[in-house]
Amino acid sequence: MTQWKNFYIAVFMLVAISFMGTQNASAQAGGHASVGLGHGEEGYLHLEEMIKHLEFGLKMPDAGQDLKSHGGVAIQHAREALKHYNEALKHANESLGRSARNPMMGGGSGGGGMQHEEGSSHSHDEGSH
Repeated sequence: MTQWKNFYIAVFMLVAISFMGTQNASAQAGGHASVGLGHGEEGYLHLEEMIKHLEFGLKMPDAGQDLKSHGGVAIQHAREALKHYNEALKHANESLGRSARNPMMGGGSGGGGMQHEEGSSHSHDEGSH
């Protein structure tokens, strides 16, 4: 009887340790995915700022010929990239069990919702992740 009791205790401990290890690995993977999503959102904001700077540069009277001839196409491609970013961020949020509503969607340049004034900076520490 004692032998079976020890056997069941050993099996229970093995299952419990395996379960805890799996939960830890799952939580760690979710943490890395969440950080990746944060980097994606940050990239979205940088692309949005780039569009604003290009638009501002095109309005300047002393804009160079290269900017005048290629700036419009660059803005068009960047806005298309924002649409793809929105879709990717939406799927990333869903994969992490978050709301399917993408916080980046809205009314900014090319569809971004987070607004920054010209010359503003959203602070972040590169390499702090």
